[in-house]
Amino acid sequence: MISKLQNKLSIILLLSIILLLAILSLTVKNFATVNNFRNILVQVAPIGIMTFGVTFVMITGGIDISLPAIMATSSVISADYIAKSNNIFLGMILFIFVSALLGLINGTAVAYLRMVPLVVTLSMMTICLGIATAWTDGQSVGGLPREFSQMFSGSTVIMIFFGLALLLGIILKNSEFGRWLFYIGNNENTAIASGLPVKRAVCLTYVIAGLCAGVAGIINTAALSSARASMGAETQILDIVSAAVIGGVSVKGGSGSILGAFLGAILIIMINNVLNLIGVSDYYTGLIKGLIIILAMGIESVRTRLVQS
Repeated sequence: MISKLQNKLSIILLLSIILLLAILSLTVKNFATVNNFRNILVQVAPIGIMTFGVTFVMITGGIDISLPAIMATSSVISADYIAKSNNIFLGMILFIFVSALLGLINGTAVAYLRMVPLVVTLSMMTICLGIATAWTDGQSVGGLPREFSQMFSGSTVIMIFFGLALLLGIILKNSEFGRWLFYIGNNENTAIASGLPVKRAVCLTYVIAGLCAGVAGIINTAALSSARASMGAETQILDIVSAAVIGGVSVKGGSGSILGAFLGAILIIMINNVLNLIGVSDYYTGLIKGLIIILAMGIESVRTRLVQS
């Protein structure tokens, strides 16, 4: 039943995206071009990849609001290393290592120390933004080799985006680990009684989320040819959570999919673009996205009742 509803939601999201694309194609000059669609996918990729990460966490009933800050911290540290050493390969490993380490700290605190996910990740967000600001003294890290940006052209970014969606989708839907996460999200006590490695599985979801933030950091740093603390703007988490919830990821845990997160990320970025095109103030943009989250949660509540009945 849940799977059928999830599939229906994905179809609705896809139709919504197609409808929005059609409206914009008719109303905005030169919108319906291959190059513009390519640019939209490139713009979606960092938010979408972090949405994949938060999807794993939310399916277990947790939340991670620190991903943009983790992305910024791994970016400034790694970009600084690349600029000074000119070693792109080790710098990219550093992106992944720093973000995975920060994700592991989150996961350990939540899974093993039984701390509240929202409090843990809020604290991590504050710590990471402080580290990123102190590391750069509030300045941008530049001087990156041109080859670094060239490695992550638009086509490469799109391939990474689609590749990660496919890989993480397979892990979530077809692996034993993925099934564990749904069991945990539906009833953690039952999962523990069944002998599932609940603590290890939950901890790993935060590591995966951190890794996704690291990949997003690589993409953003390459696109800007620089890194700075403001890359982890707190408003980004609203886009990430909005995309996940719109994509059918339950805030209570137990349901969600990478396909839904993928489509949700595309839709939320397109909504951002539409609001920018018609000149809506950032203040109202936040309000509108907040209302979208409430609406999506209302739909989720109705869907949950249908499943239970």
